[in-house]
Parts: sequence; C-alpha cells; structure tokens
Amino acid sequence: MTYQTLKLRRDGRVLYVDFDNPPLNLMTIQMVGELFDLGGSLVFDQETSVVVLGSANPEFFIAHFDLDDMFRSMKDPDVPQSKYDDINVLQALTTMWQTLPQTTVAVVDGIVRGGGLEFILALDMRFTTPGSRFCFPETTGGFLPTGGGTTRLAMQVGPARATEILLSARDFSGAEAASYGLVNRCLGAEELTAYVKELADSVARRPRAAAAAVTEVFRAVFNSAVDAQFAGFAVENAAMKTLLSQPEVIAHLTRMAEIQDVEHERDLPASIAASGSSPVAG
Repeated sequence: MTYQTLKLRRDGRVLYVDFDNPPLNLMTIQMVGELFDLGGSLVFDQETSVVVLGSANPEFFIAHFDLDDMFRSMKDPDVPQSKYDDINVLQALTTMWQTLPQTTVAVVDGIVRGGGLEFILALDMRFTTPGSRFCFPETTGGFLPTGGGTTRLAMQVGPARATEILLSARDFSGAEAASYGLVNRCLGAEELTAYVKELADSVARRPRAAAAAVTEVFRAVFNSAVDAQFAGFAVENAAMKTLLSQPEVIAHLTRMAEIQDVEHERDLPASIAASGSSPVAG
C-alpha cells in the first residue's frame, strides 16, 4: 500500500506507520481517508499482529486537524460525510481503530494536539518522551474536541482531570501525560524506541488466539461503557454543530487557519493568546 501522508514499514508481524505530512503533520481529509483505508485493510489482515504509529517529523507527531480542511468539509459536497447523524467522520475513524483486531500502539516524540490527540486516545497503548507536548486547545476558541476526544479523555483520566486539560487548554509534557495515566510510559527517546520495539516484537510472538481472548475479556468487562461512549459522541457532535453556527467561533477558527505555520504552532497556546481572537466569554 502506498499513501501520501503515511509511511509504512513492516518488520515481521509488526507494521510501523509514520505520519508524514510536512511541515506540521496536520491531520487532513486526505490523511483521514488513508487511515480509513489502512484500517479497513487491517480488519482482514491475518499477518499483522501489532501496529505501531509514529511520526516522520521530529517535531510534530500530529499538530491538529487542518482548519482549512475543516472549513472545506463544511462547504464541499464532495467531501465524504458520516452516514449517521449523531456520529461524525472523525468519531467514526477513531472508533474503527479502537476496534481493530491488532494491538495498536502510539509512540509520541514531539507535539500532538487536537485531532491527533483524539486519534491516539482510541489506540490500545501510548508511549511518549519527557519533552513531548500534548494539548486540547479547542476551548480557547469556544469549541471542544469532537472526534471522540472529549468523551474518551473523561473515560480515561476521569472528569476532574479531563476538565482541567480541556478548560486550561495548555500544553502539558510527556511526563505529565504519564502521571495523568494518559500514556503507558514516558521514556527518553532512545530508550523509548528500544522499549517499544521489544514490546511490539513480544506481542507479535503471542498466539493470535491468546491475544484475541485477552481483547474479548476487556470488551466484556467494559461493554457497559459502550453506550456511555456513544452517548458522549452524540453530545460532542451536537455541540460541534451548534458551536460552528456561531459567527465568533468561525471568526476565531478562520484567524487560526491563517497562522498554521511552524513558528506559531511550536507554542500554539501562546499564539492563540497573542492573536486576541478568542471569543469573548459570555
């Protein structure tokens, strides 16, 4: 398989996938389509036991969803939309990856915000480095994560911590992410690479039936949470439609789309504050 925004490399039963959409590794409509295509192929892939997702960009894992593409998806009838009124495309994508038969692992060494952070919350395991930075910046613009991120964040770290993360809208470090329980481990870059490779190889050696049995147990234990998750998705989706109808929110997002460049994205919370374009609290 050849993609424009993903680089694939196989090592035995482990598939390594690097996001590669320079200069910011923005999540675009193209990337979403390629992740759907890759996920669809993995559903029937009997040769792959583990999928490790990293980045070809040493600074940005995924900066966030491309705002220009967000506006395009709102206006262009040729952009694929969700078939369901209460689930949007990004929620559908993350749910697809959440339910893949393979063990999925994110390796974050850099900046991950917005839609990128929403995506990795749907994976089985997450690892990072101390200097990496995580952020949900959406509420500074009168918005919220609507790709499943608001729901999954609360389910994974609890409502108190999730409220802090979402409403502070600040960057937090890989070490903080580990203390929050958002990632499995925080290790130095070289140690992280070696650890994840050893872990992936170890998981890949396990009989598929044993790995599947473990997954089935977890699904049975957390089956009651499925209804809660989709209830959260429905509220996210409804909120997205309501908030995107507000002119001040659109004005803020339009301003942010104008500064999607490396200089401003390195410290996005500061760039947002300096822009003075956030909607006035009311």
